[in-house]
Amino acid sequence: MIRDVPAEILENTYISGRLYKLVLRLPEEDLKEVKPGHFAMIKPNETYDPMGRRAFAFADIEEDKAIFYYEVFGRGTAILTKRKPGERIQTFYPLGKRLFSYEGDKHLLLGGGVGLAGLTLLAKELRRLGKKVFIVYGARSREHLGILEWLEKKGFEYEVFTDDGSYGRKGYATEILKEFPTDWVVHACGPKPMLKTIKRMKTGHKVYFSLEERMACGWGVCLGCVVKTAGGYIKRVCYEGPVMPMEEVVL
Repeated sequence: MIRDVPAEILENTYISGRLYKLVLRLPEEDLKEVKPGHFAMIKPNETYDPMGRRAFAFADIEEDKAIFYYEVFGRGTAILTKRKPGERIQTFYPLGKRLFSYEGDKHLLLGGGVGLAGLTLLAKELRRLGKKVFIVYGARSREHLGILEWLEKKGFEYEVFTDDGSYGRKGYATEILKEFPTDWVVHACGPKPMLKTIKRMKTGHKVYFSLEERMACGWGVCLGCVVKTAGGYIKRVCYEGPVMPMEEVVL
């Protein structure tokens, strides 16, 4: 059941680069319904300036705490950085109809930048189910690896790529696909150029994309987040997604 509630801000802290961590207190019973792939639409302030809300993936859940990571790109997210612990912020959740598949025993998760936050809850669930999980985290440079602490704390196997070689392996996270057999199921979330690269590589893996598009409503009404799919159709990322098989998406 979708809720629209005023959540208490527990933490809203700067990490590095343009990345912030937002922790909200929400009813624990409600959070039990949140699955990997779900997202929330969060209102930056109580006015209509800016209009609308911003979409953020549930990165982690700990009892009554919902954890999100976000980057500052425009006025809405810039305003969000000013919100303080103890304040309440309107939160619409859980959204998204098409979520991740757990099929297969081995799962390779590729996160580009803040896109990794769209995969971290999935990593926890796959491990809980007894699946083998390996995470690849790519970013422009060391300062943009703000979710690295989460990976270390949770004890996942992972590898890091940076474009400039300032941390981990120099290069792009997509290069790792050449090193994993095709019996690994791939889940990817990140900037569109990264997803396009994965499509072009044609490695033979089963691949799922968790798509990131600008959203105004979050539940299929405004048609602002549509993507082209095979056969010439369009689908709403917020409603028919956000997770779609790679072969279904035209990028």
